[in-house]
Amino acid sequence: MKAVQLIDTNNIEIRDIAIPEPSIDEVLVKVTAVGINPVDWKIATGMLSQLIAQPLPMTLGWDFAGEVVKTGGGYLKGDKVYGMKSIGKDGTLSEYCTVKRDSIALAPSSVSMSEAAALPMVALTSWQALFDAANVRVKQRVLIQAGAGGVGSTAIQLAKAVGAYVITTTSAKNRDYVLSLGADEVIDYQQQDIIEELENNPVDVVFESMWGQFQVDAIQIIKPSGTLISLSGLMPETEQAAKEKGVNAKFVFVQPNAGQLRHISEMVDGNQLRVHIEKSYPFEDVVSAYENNKQVHSSVNRAPMRGKLVATL
Repeated sequence: MKAVQLIDTNNIEIRDIAIPEPSIDEVLVKVTAVGINPVDWKIATGMLSQLIAQPLPMTLGWDFAGEVVKTGGGYLKGDKVYGMKSIGKDGTLSEYCTVKRDSIALAPSSVSMSEAAALPMVALTSWQALFDAANVRVKQRVLIQAGAGGVGSTAIQLAKAVGAYVITTTSAKNRDYVLSLGADEVIDYQQQDIIEELENNPVDVVFESMWGQFQVDAIQIIKPSGTLISLSGLMPETEQAAKEKGVNAKFVFVQPNAGQLRHISEMVDGNQLRVHIEKSYPFEDVVSAYENNKQVHSSVNRAPMRGKLVATL
């Protein structure tokens, strides 16, 4: 079978490898589509080399949707499933992949398999950050950074589903889009100072995803005993500022979770959660997809992007 593999830092090849054989706690899936995430190219470029949990070469990509072709139990041949594998181990950008049964769920029936593939990592990240780490609940004020992106757009919808008041940052171009997702208040990060906008009316939770000075400054706009959730890693100065103000500062690194995926499927099929695909790439052009994703997430004045990129097989 064909697989997109990292051979060495900045060296990605499509290679012919053997179809893997599932162990007793795994299923073999014929992959339909794979989500493109920042962690993919960060590992490929060596930025997150510490996450690689096996010798190279390693198949890239970690969330997916596809069809079960062989199973040791729990699923039937032909079941359409979606999920994610543990980041840093052999991934999903291949014609077939094996995945643990406790890392997948039946895919939402109301969306395409490409749309399903765009969901697992961003939805699990948002769920684990908002609910497991921050315990977001009704009427809390929540600031979600970069609301038009894959994680941000999902987090807005999940926070609204539990009755939170959602404030988000985005560009003017995406204002109507994030409002359509349920955001109550929008801050144009290109024209407005986020700290000035909120320092007199602080929030219970800040959902931070982009590193940098904002992470430290965000402590100023969080209520005492409130929570900063970082997806990018906590800087020492952030931890110190949080300690001085009595704010909880937590780093969340997404983990596979079948139970949460089942809830996410129910929300999608119940029209409580939708996904937007900015662009689809053929399997053979995944390097271009990585470059596009990298440009969007690396530029200070990045071009606005809505939702996710996916690769299709």
